[in-house]
Amino acid sequence: MRAMRLGDARASRVLGSACASHAGDGALAIANFSSFAREDKVRFGEAPKPAREAHALPRIAATLVVLLCVTACRRGMVDQQHLKPLAEETFFKNDAGSRVPPAHTVARGQLRADEQFYTGKIDNQLAATFPMPVTRELLSRGQQRFDIYCAVCHSRTGDGNGMIVQRGFPQPPSLHEQRLRDAPPGHFFDVITNGYGVMYPYASRVSPEDRWAIAAYIRALQLSQHAAPSDAEPAGLKQLQAAQP
Repeated sequence: MRAMRLGDARASRVLGSACASHAGDGALAIANFSSFAREDKVRFGEAPKPAREAHALPRIAATLVVLLCVTACRRGMVDQQHLKPLAEETFFKNDAGSRVPPAHTVARGQLRADEQFYTGKIDNQLAATFPMPVTRELLSRGQQRFDIYCAVCHSRTGDGNGMIVQRGFPQPPSLHEQRLRDAPPGHFFDVITNGYGVMYPYASRVSPEDRWAIAAYIRALQLSQHAAPSDAEPAGLKQLQAAQP
C-alpha cells in the first residue's frame, strides 16, 4: 500500500510537471502571439493601446473631484430668507421691508461736492458764471442738446414758437426777452434741473454737464440775435461789411 502511495505521488509530480510545462509553453505562445499582434498593429498604422492601469488613476482622481464638488453644492444661499422691496415686514418697527438710508448717506460716485456745478448756485444764489471754460466744443454740445430737448418748445432760434407750440401746447417766453437776457447762467441751469411752469424737470434726462452746455448755448443764441457790429472782432467785422449789399 505504501509503495502504491509512493508511486501515486511520483506519478502526480510527473503529471504536474508535465502540465506546468505545457502551461508555460501555452503562456509563452500567447505572449508571442500578443507581441506579433502589436507589431502588426504598429506596422499597419495602429498605435498600441496603453495599459488600462495607466488610465485608471486619472479616472479615479476625476471621480473624487466630482464627488467633492457635488457634496459642496448647497442651495442654502438660494433658499435663504430675504425681504422683498417695498413689501410688508413685521420684523421692523414700522412694518416696512425697505429701509430708509441713514441721514447724510452718500451713494458711491454721487458726492457732488461742487455746489455750483450740480445746483447752479453759489451760497444758495444763482451762479453768475460758468463752472467750466466756455469753449467751442461746449457750445457745439449745447447746440446739439438744445435742438434735441429744447427746440420742440422754444424753437431753434429761441423765440418760443416751437413745433409743439404750433400744435396747441402753451407757448413759453422768448429767450430773447430782456428779463431772460439779463438772467444769470445759473437760472437756465436751475430751470432745466427743476422745471418751471408747465415745463417739467429734465434732471433725469440731461446730465449736469449738458445742462451747462445748453445754458452756454442759450447765452450765445441771445448774443447772436442782439449783437452789434462793434461786438465782432476786426476780421469778423470785415466779413460782415463785405457781406452787406
